[in-house]
Amino acid sequence: MSLDRALDGVPFAIDKFRCLEAARMLAKFKPDEEHFPWSLATPIAQVAFKTLFVSICHRMNWDVLQSALAEWMLPDTDRRLAEFAATSPKQIRELLATYARQERVLPHQRASMLRDTATTLLELSQSDGPIRRLLKQPHLEGADGFYAQFGRIAAFQGDPLEKKLRVLAHDLHREGIMRFSDPQNLRPAVEYHLLRLYLRTGRVFPTRPAVVEALTGEPRPARRRLVMLLRETVDQAMRDCAQYAGLDVATLNYLEWQLARTICISELGPEWHPHCVNAPAQELPHDVARLVAGPCPYGQSCRTLGDRGYEWFNEPQFEKAIY
Repeated sequence: MSLDRALDGVPFAIDKFRCLEAARMLAKFKPDEEHFPWSLATPIAQVAFKTLFVSICHRMNWDVLQSALAEWMLPDTDRRLAEFAATSPKQIRELLATYARQERVLPHQRASMLRDTATTLLELSQSDGPIRRLLKQPHLEGADGFYAQFGRIAAFQGDPLEKKLRVLAHDLHREGIMRFSDPQNLRPAVEYHLLRLYLRTGRVFPTRPAVVEALTGEPRPARRRLVMLLRETVDQAMRDCAQYAGLDVATLNYLEWQLARTICISELGPEWHPHCVNAPAQELPHDVARLVAGPCPYGQSCRTLGDRGYEWFNEPQFEKAIY
């Protein structure tokens, strides 16, 4: 069967039993109270900073980019939006001059996104604007809610699964900048680390040989349709896991993203020796590291570790800002 025909059917399925098994481990997570360089800034400055950061955060290390922008933009981010609305590629290039993978700096693209985002934030943060109203009464849904208002930012458009918009909602909620009154409306932010994690643990799995073939072997560019169908399935599986674990989606998203990007990484060593056999807990945030005592905390329920007949899956290769 061709890949096109396979994608016409039901190319991915959810193993709810494995979701439940993973949720039993995830339910033990207790987040630490965190303080950040921006925590002492005014609430509106924090919102402006986080929005600018998330708008240009793709294909680059989250921590490196956030630290660089914090040093540049804080503490008065909201009062400097006109300045950021004139960001040049040269400024981005200089800001990230020491980043190891210079091909991912993308100065023209990031400068353009930053200019657009700052321009829209200038409008949204007026004295009677949506951001100030949301800081007083934070909520996600509705015409005056977070999704509708921040969805006006160009960098958050073009992705049916709203990865960046949802990531921003998660950070604002988890860090207490905007503690939303309707957290049940938080939505998963599905990106490539989470796709790899859910495929490897077997909570989401391909149902057709052509799809298996597309996700194994040497990495190659994937079709947008395959990526979107996989993201939609992982989205639902994450909602299931959050419900089973008794966690809000923002907390689950953060926890599993940290585990995926640190432990469930792409490499596979000689003689089938995955990185997760010796999990690097010291590289994890303290609250996440408490779940990791030696090997990967998914070990008991991970299909890749427990079933030698299960394929070693990699996430689809798809170089887009939404991914």
